[in-house]
Amino acid sequence: MELLHIISIAFFIAVLFSLLGLGGAIIYTPFLYWSGLPLLAAIPMALLLNMITTASSAITYQRLRLIDISIALPIILTSIPGAYVGSKLARIIDMQLLILLLSVIIIFAGLRILFFQIKSTSIISPDKRILAGAIAGFFISAVSSLVGIGGGTFIMPLLLLFGLETKKAVGTSAFIVTFISLSGFLSHMSQGGQNIDMNVLLFAGLAAFAGAQAGSRLIFKRTSPRSIEILFALVILLVGSKLLYGLI
Repeated sequence: MELLHIISIAFFIAVLFSLLGLGGAIIYTPFLYWSGLPLLAAIPMALLLNMITTASSAITYQRLRLIDISIALPIILTSIPGAYVGSKLARIIDMQLLILLLSVIIIFAGLRILFFQIKSTSIISPDKRILAGAIAGFFISAVSSLVGIGGGTFIMPLLLLFGLETKKAVGTSAFIVTFISLSGFLSHMSQGGQNIDMNVLLFAGLAAFAGAQAGSRLIFKRTSPRSIEILFALVILLVGSKLLYGLI
């Protein structure tokens, strides 16, 4: 795939996903895999692009005071060992099974967003948030590092269940996913054996940063959150179905 196409797609993904407090690794990973990269090279590259996207949007959200550090910290701390476990498992599990897991998680995420909209409601009491966040952080990070999905698809519902207002959940999710993605990237790189295309990574990273800046500002314009969610769900359902079809 031509570099210009990769840059354009990275920008578009970053715009769309930053509107939802996500980084886009759930699309970056299959996209890089389809471009010809081995899956174990696509995963860390996708996680790094994911980190750039969420870090870029988190800068905007922090300026607007839309990040709840007290909720984010326990999730971030346990994401570090979780990411290491996931990167280890990625080298043990059969590659076909790994692709199957990725496709199933993507399709599940798409269906969840499309048919089961989660409203901001405090189901988990404040005194239990630290423990719940710490446990969730470990497992979400492990799965994210295993298949290269970033984790925002699961962090956002968790924050809404904690009772965060939607825009604050988006900002806090972006902040958390930045660290989950960084932990996953570093964990994979510590295992060695990747053939990272630094030229592609540099330009795609710049495009992702610019796209996330645009998307994180659009959220405060006339955008319908539900319309964005539906578009997002349809896109990832298409991607997950294509991955699954490729295994048949």
